[in-house]
Amino acid sequence: MIDTGHLGAPPDNTEKTFDAVPLRTHSLTLASKALREVQVDLAHVDSIATRGRLAASVAPEVTQSIAAIVANAQAARHFLDLQPPVLDEVRQALDCIVRDAYRASDVIYRIRGAPQGGATEEGAREDQWSDPRSCSS
Repeated sequence: MIDTGHLGAPPDNTEKTFDAVPLRTHSLTLASKALREVQVDLAHVDSIATRGRLAASVAPEVTQSIAAIVANAQAARHFLDLQPPVLDEVRQALDCIVRDAYRASDVIYRIRGAPQGGATEEGAREDQWSDPRSCSS
């Protein structure tokens, strides 16, 4: 415990009266500063946790798009290796690759904090490159 008996009282005063207001004010100031620091730290931790949850929620979508791109590229290579090459199948596989690349790009765009709401380019690209009968995913 801090001996505060000598503060605010003349040395010859045996009553040792003390005005606690300055000490209490200082203590409150220190507590307020500590509270602000903890609030800043908590906001930072919350921000990191939110980013982690966002990444975890979109990782499967990006992974699926990349896997589809690889599968369609392998299919296109297969159709090119045939004699004669089946160019219609190659075109279809390439269209699917473009569609899946746009899908992955759109996911990354959303992660970076693109504005929400209204019409997006995603819908236009989906219409242009997606034919449910032509792509496997």
